[in-house]
Amino acid sequence: MLPNVSSDPVIRVLPAETGCAGHLAYRRVSACVMQDFGVIADEMAAPSRGSPRTALARQVAMYLCHVGFSMSFEAIGRQFGRDRTTVAHACRVVEDRRDDIWFDCRIAALELALNGKTMSEAERGQ
Repeated sequence: MLPNVSSDPVIRVLPAETGCAGHLAYRRVSACVMQDFGVIADEMAAPSRGSPRTALARQVAMYLCHVGFSMSFEAIGRQFGRDRTTVAHACRVVEDRRDDIWFDCRIAALELALNGKTMSEAERGQ
């Protein structure tokens, strides 16, 4: 279940333009990833890389926006305040790390959460 992003200050959404479908996907993905990785919006929005955990959380969020919501690198970059080449790099990093079964399961669980499914529903093919 996705967190209630409007009431929890720890997982409040990052600033960006409002009103577009890409921004809604960005908000949803960011909230889910911030909760899973235990990072706050200020860390995700910082202009520097931040801690390794924060950098990986940001990369995962960028990857999920691209893979799960078909957002372009440029659109994702605008939402995260990064360049499209940074987004492309993030997607490569996450894709390469999916060879690790633990990491792959973690990303798969995030994908399921973003699609509103539970693990048992996914196993049944629903």
